[in-house]
Amino acid sequence: MKKSLGKDELRELFKEIGGRMQKPTVVFLLGGGAMCFRNQKNATKDLDVVFRNSEDCSEFVKAIRGMGFKQVLKLEQEYERMGAASIWEDENGFRFDLFVKTVCGALKLSERIIKRSEVLGEFSRLTVKILSSEDVVLFKGITQRPDDVNDIAAIVRTSGVDWDIILDECILQSRVEAWYGLLYDKLVELKEKHGVDAPIMKELLKLDREAVLREAYWELRKRGVRRKEALEMLKERGFTKEELEFL
Repeated sequence: MKKSLGKDELRELFKEIGGRMQKPTVVFLLGGGAMCFRNQKNATKDLDVVFRNSEDCSEFVKAIRGMGFKQVLKLEQEYERMGAASIWEDENGFRFDLFVKTVCGALKLSERIIKRSEVLGEFSRLTVKILSSEDVVLFKGITQRPDDVNDIAAIVRTSGVDWDIILDECILQSRVEAWYGLLYDKLVELKEKHGVDAPIMKELLKLDREAVLREAYWELRKRGVRRKEALEMLKERGFTKEELEFL
């Protein structure tokens, strides 16, 4: 059975890691770890950690390797989809999921997210910052791990969140590759399992349909379909006249 650590044990863990580091390193804590320090959950079996650059990640890995952590090479499917730079585990099954700049191939460590984070503490050469509750919800909103929807419910019920921040960050980060649908699906699950009705669901669904429509339209155009014919084909797929007017 995997070992869970509470916030006091996590602090001791950070002290040991920081004491082993050769240079100052900043890490950003999200997921269950951030929740523990906000008293949104009692303990966690893993820590999701994101770094600004690969150099900081390498320094962190050197430290935990010296503590007996070993890299996990065979992953469960939901962890493979998260796209971590690497995953490390100790003999008790406690795990670090390490990300560099981008989490789950979607959520980027933007300057906005960094600005919303807060310093948990400095542990020798290790500075630990925790992401805001809004950004933890965003992270857990795009993963495929079964317990993450329960964590979102705990965050909303114990601390509350600013849903406008969540929506704005999702919009800004979806300019290159839209992931409104991922977040929408998780919030549907949140409502079904916990009765929590996120006020941004209607807007997310609208944005997702617009993104799907644009992608479908340009895919047809790349295949040589003329504009008028493409619009007719999309209308047959269920898109409304009002939606098609924006193309």
